[in-house]
Amino acid sequence: MSTDDPDDARRQDQARAWDAFGLVVSGIAVWGGVGWLVSEWLNSRVFLVLGLLVGMGAALYLVWVRYGKP
Repeated sequence: MSTDDPDDARRQDQARAWDAFGLVVSGIAVWGGVGWLVSEWLNSRVFLVLGLLVGMGAALYLVWVRYGKP
């Protein structure tokens, strides 16, 4: 196989897309879970929302740093 194979490039693009999706989902799940635990501990729902927002922001930043460069 040559390196200019369009199927290979398509598979690499799909792999990058699934990696980015996994980063976003895991960031939201992990930091949302941390926020939920703190919210349950302190009896305040504010930390759940903050955890979800921090997780989404951090995950999107990681996607931008990892895949935003040419």
